[in-house]
Amino acid sequence: MTQDLQAARTCLAQQAGLRITELACCQDHRSFRTAATGQPDGAVLVVSLIRSGCLVLRSGDREDLVDPTTGFLLRCGDDAAVARLARAPDLSTVLQFHQDVHGECPGAAASRVLPVDARQDLAHRRLVAACRAGAEPFEVAERANRLVAGLTCAVREPARAATAVAHRRLAHRACAALIDGPPNLGLEELGRQLGCSPFHLSRVFRAVTGRTLTGYRNQLRVRAVVEELGGGRPLRELAATHGFADQAHLTRVFRQYAGELPKVVRATLRRADSPAGTEQESSTP
Repeated sequence: MTQDLQAARTCLAQQAGLRITELACCQDHRSFRTAATGQPDGAVLVVSLIRSGCLVLRSGDREDLVDPTTGFLLRCGDDAAVARLARAPDLSTVLQFHQDVHGECPGAAASRVLPVDARQDLAHRRLVAACRAGAEPFEVAERANRLVAGLTCAVREPARAATAVAHRRLAHRACAALIDGPPNLGLEELGRQLGCSPFHLSRVFRAVTGRTLTGYRNQLRVRAVVEELGGGRPLRELAATHGFADQAHLTRVFRQYAGELPKVVRATLRRADSPAGTEQESSTP
């Protein structure tokens, strides 16, 4: 009979449809203990990525090794348990997704171990770093969805022509929705508007456009700010209008995408807009 797994949990991010937790366990237990597979708030898909340590995952009548080169995916209600093998402390990142956001989760047909290559591990670490740095919920959600989509959809058949057309249309509709939508539109809400999961939307958008949804959204916001920089509105007001957390956030994103500070661009635009030849020639009496 399995016992519940006791561990220290630190919430890294919490938003509609997504919770990211850091799970640390230093207990020396070689016997199997129940692994958490969901929460009362409706999480139905759990992806656990191992950062250190070594576990054996038992799901049904199968046992798999889980270490820093792997992770595992569970559905809410799965009969799963873990046991420790290594003496090193276990540290993992747990991503929990909500049913109304991920009704058609890829890979949800069965619990399974997910191979994690070096690039995916780096994406995982960057997700954790973004959470700790207080990144915007939209960016955190896209990073999480893109990471899980890459892990669960690593092997795919070549897309048919009709599928490619459908993907292009979905990417185009996503662009239009981001242009027309409010600056604080979330990734989950965007997926609902377009009738697909954030998993699918994030993967398709990058495949079609070559850039991330977050990158495209930031490009739109920077251009919208540039459009108004020639006026007299304070930067803090522009930040609030265009969905930035504050003026410092606006400045940081603006510099990342435009290569200059907004106040420098404002000064440049004002000089360009001033009428030429404003200096009056002196006249002799």
